Amino acid sequence: SITDDEEKPAPSVSSRTSSQPLPLVLADSFKNETNSTITNQIEEDDDSSSSSSTAAKIRINFLYMSTLFAINHGCSVSCLGLANARLGSIGIWQSGVLYASYTASALFGASYFVKRFGSRNGLVLGMGMNAAYVTSFFLVTLIVGKNEELVWLQNVVAIVGALVGGVGSSILWVSQGTYFSCASQLFVSNKEREVLKDVTSRFGGNFAFIFLSFEVILRLLSTLLIETVGLSWEIIFGVYSLLSILPTISMMRAMDMEIYQSLQNNNILRPEDDGSDEGLSPLHKATAALDLLCSDPKTKYLSPVNILFGLSTAFCSSVLNGEVIQKVLSDPNSTYVGLYTAVTSTVAAVASLVFGRLESTHISCLHCGKEVIMSIGASSYLVIALIFFAFPDGSNWNRASLLSVYILLGVGRATFEGTLRAIFADFFPNEKEGAFANIILFSGTASTLGYALSVSGALECEEVSKHCIEYSDNSIHNVLVMEIVIVAVAILSIPSFWRAVWMFRQEG
Repeated sequence: SITDDEEKPAPSVSSRTSSQPLPLVLADSFKNETNSTITNQIEEDDDSSSSSSTAAKIRINFLYMSTLFAINHGCSVSCLGLANARLGSIGIWQSGVLYASYTASALFGASYFVKRFGSRNGLVLGMGMNAAYVTSFFLVTLIVGKNEELVWLQNVVAIVGALVGGVGSSILWVSQGTYFSCASQLFVSNKEREVLKDVTSRFGGNFAFIFLSFEVILRLLSTLLIETVGLSWEIIFGVYSLLSILPTISMMRAMDMEIYQSLQNNNILRPEDDGSDEGLSPLHKATAALDLLCSDPKTKYLSPVNILFGLSTAFCSSVLNGEVIQKVLSDPNSTYVGLYTAVTSTVAAVASLVFGRLESTHISCLHCGKEVIMSIGASSYLVIALIFFAFPDGSNWNRASLLSVYILLGVGRATFEGTLRAIFADFFPNEKEGAFANIILFSGTASTLGYALSVSGALECEEVSKHCIEYSDNSIHNVLVMEIVIVAVAILSIPSFWRAVWMFRQEG
């Protein structure tokens, strides 16, 4: 029974208005209303539903969250993939600012909001800020189309949109990781004969499949609308903006997993509100990623995998999507960028389901575990870097070699979006926010560095050579440094990852 807990009066909104900013007051009010709603749901489950039906409800809500998340984030990554091609050098700067604010927020602030107000509310806020980033593309193209003299305004809108989107993405991914971890734990507690590591594998595979499937559709959307309908880029970015806003509104109907988990344990408040985090200051909650990094050595050994993904993403986005593909396909209008990046997402979506099955202990004859799958993903990025090392400027490439690189990127994406997040849920069940913020911290820092090196004068060359390629804006950049760094990190990441796995097994 939860009667005793229900008698505890929740702090009123009016009693906090004098000491808290309005957004925090509104979030507290929303949280209290959610408490009441979920309390009624649990009472109904106790009266008329079995644990099995409760588990089904949890899974449905997780898939609902995954779908809305996928549509919103698919719009933003589609725009990110087009940033360099459509906006030129300002697009690369915009992407760099996006990853810089994304990383800084993970280090200071994102975990605090999720700890304070919960992952579902964090998803709503993060998706809203993500939609603002997508909308900035629509505004930038609209400004340029109306008056080419307003270049300064175009730059301001692009950079501000990136700042907002970076903070929103940080909150969004920390919230997604926490929601994923809580949903997995709740599912296991309400479903007999289930093991947490198998559930995280399945849920991780399901999320990655949905996430990447919508990414395929939304990446193809730009090519489809240009080739078949002949729409302008202003209208295309307007469609992306609308599609990113609608799921944000719908996310408010998703179940709040932390509250549901607390109420199932006969506790009306969130764990951090009932005294279990009584000794933790707001600063500690805000810097959960840094605290976990200092206190748990597993995070240090997992960091090279995140760095590898971040560097590879920045390099392929700025060099492969922004420059090489245009040379190979003779496509100055970037018509086929969406098509080829959709190949990566398609491969990743299919691979995530396959990997999720291979990671499950229920398939004894084919079981290979998350550790082997992660090693495959890291090896994919290593092969890509070696291909660029041998043929950096795209002059010796054809459609088949271009396609092979995008397929390898898909294998790497599948392991990062699904397997790695499942591993973090397994390794850090009691510090979800700090754990998933660490993914952002290292991958985001690496991506920021990668984009900075792509556009800064630090790696510029005086003349074109094998590893000094000419960008579409006529600047010449040395790509050899990034290629060597990615190869080195890829080689380091595999034994480092296995060291973290060994440490986790020793703890068990």
